[in-house]
Amino acid sequence: MRALIALHRIGPYHDCRFAALANHINLHVVETRPYSEEYPWQYEPKQNYPIYKLKGHLQPEDDPPRKLLKQQLEDIIDVIQPNVIVTVGWNDQSYQTLLFLANLSNIPVLLVSDSRASDQPRSIFKEWIKSILIKGFASALVAGEESRSYLQKLSFPSDAIFQPWDVVNNEYFSANLFEHELRKQHFLCVSRLVPKKNHIGLLDAFSKYQYQGGNWGLHIVGSGPLESEIFNKISQLPHPSKVKIYPFCQLDELRRHYAEASVFILPSITDQWGLVVNEAIASGLPCIVSNTCGCTIDLIHHLSSGWVFSPSDSHELTSLLFIAEQQTPSERKSMTENASKRLNRYSIQAFCNGITKAMDYSLIHPRTSLRATALSLLLTYCL
Repeated sequence: MRALIALHRIGPYHDCRFAALANHINLHVVETRPYSEEYPWQYEPKQNYPIYKLKGHLQPEDDPPRKLLKQQLEDIIDVIQPNVIVTVGWNDQSYQTLLFLANLSNIPVLLVSDSRASDQPRSIFKEWIKSILIKGFASALVAGEESRSYLQKLSFPSDAIFQPWDVVNNEYFSANLFEHELRKQHFLCVSRLVPKKNHIGLLDAFSKYQYQGGNWGLHIVGSGPLESEIFNKISQLPHPSKVKIYPFCQLDELRRHYAEASVFILPSITDQWGLVVNEAIASGLPCIVSNTCGCTIDLIHHLSSGWVFSPSDSHELTSLLFIAEQQTPSERKSMTENASKRLNRYSIQAFCNGITKAMDYSLIHPRTSLRATALSLLLTYCL
């Protein structure tokens, strides 16, 4: 099977998936925004699969101009002659152009989606557009249960939806763990410093924790526009020196942060998945995760495989900080083992199985739509 996968830019998370998948199929990958700076990865893919990079971008976070984009994608398809095309999303001009070209040539298209109905307020008009576009996709690979439910809500066939997409190399994070005795007594949060990640809410809860006698520190790893606001918030804590902020880390350094911490926290107001939770579980950390993260329903069962809280309730999070601090070794072992069992369903091998099943399904049940083809063409002219 020859497959073409299109995404913005290959990072280490994508590459570990693609490198494994390339051992099973003839895989080709196109980077639609190879100069994207959304994540400052310093990483070169393993190169056991061909990579194509689109050219002519006016801005690093934009697709190339329409005519140049269409010509490049046509040329790539002509060279590869894929049996199936995979788009990691459906909202970009490049993905819509691929949908148009594929439907026109009767090449089945597989949609990768981690969107959830609760991610943002939904426009009736935009949802109607999606309900038409989605008819042009033959199958889908989703992150988890919430993203599966969202596609079903858009009337996508249930038997055409497979998972998982959001996986990490679990062995990479678990293979080089420090001994438990070397772990420091601090909480760890890894995420971009942007409003939806809710660092201010985390620091509100941590302030209460310190005022009430909490002893552990807090390490935050990430970069973003809220950095100065977060530093200011830290300066107002009872014990500011117990909070440390580290900039965006590459994987090797990030793995060390996980290995040294005692408990992981992801306090997001909204998060389509939360891949850092996968990493933390693989690293042997108990996790405190907000109930608005997409991964929560799949990975974190409250009091069993982690702790769940509402990101709008800082008092609830403060209580969990104390509970986590006082967790016994046997309780910790039980919790991390339960979390690890859930994580087993989100491994690199599970990804390979899921996406190959989705590809096979799309070949057996190819689906194209004249309305989706026409709409995707119209959208490429409008965007």
